[in-house]
Amino acid sequence: MSGAKIGVDLDWAVDEDMPPGPYPRDSRFVFRRVPELVTDEATRGRPGRVLDVACGLGGQMALLRERGWESWGLDASWPLAHHCQQRFEGEAPLVCATAESLPFRDSSFDRIVCQGSLDHFPRPHAFMQEIARVLRPDGRAVIGISNFDSLSCRLGGALFALSERWGRPVYHGRSYWDIPSNHTFRGTYRGLIGLGAPGLQLVACRGISLLWLFNRWTRLAEALPAPLAWSALTMLDQIAYRLPSLADLVVSVWRPNRRS
Repeated sequence: MSGAKIGVDLDWAVDEDMPPGPYPRDSRFVFRRVPELVTDEATRGRPGRVLDVACGLGGQMALLRERGWESWGLDASWPLAHHCQQRFEGEAPLVCATAESLPFRDSSFDRIVCQGSLDHFPRPHAFMQEIARVLRPDGRAVIGISNFDSLSCRLGGALFALSERWGRPVYHGRSYWDIPSNHTFRGTYRGLIGLGAPGLQLVACRGISLLWLFNRWTRLAEALPAPLAWSALTMLDQIAYRLPSLADLVVSVWRPNRRS
């Protein structure tokens, strides 16, 4: 396999970070909203060539293709790359390689997207440098990660600590505000915007969702009438969009630094 390195997680599965469904409303909202916002940010302007790094099962690639973009996929996992190859029946080029060593020439892509995978990479700074190299001068990179400094994580962690102090029984598995074992660093808003390589400049940073997985809000959203619940989720998402430091997920947009 091209570019494989020691420490790369090639056995990652979705249910390691998020257990299988059925999912409550707040989770369904997030799962719809994330690829929607990434697609919107990535497809601004005239269609061109886009690379989906850590493309997984190909859902993001499919959305980009629907917008008329020439979509390429890259994943370090051969089974996932092979799955995408079969899904798109050879109509979308697929490459099996690591993100820190992209097997492409300089200035090869108009867009690069990476959703929910940056904090799995052993050398995220190296990936950011590769983005700067592979993007065309007027290109954009769209990178999204979970924010473990979100309002939800802060509230959940604080209530957990209080419950322990009061001696109440608590769940002893991995809590949602703790990073999974297959993450290589703690993904946060500040950490993400601080990752920019010398050749990249931050253009924008957007937030998605507030209070996702916070138990009290999840239960309330389930109990509310459906129209009211979806309206509340949408309102919180609009607030998160403008306050990415508190949002559950963060989507950042980068461009090559012209001074470089």
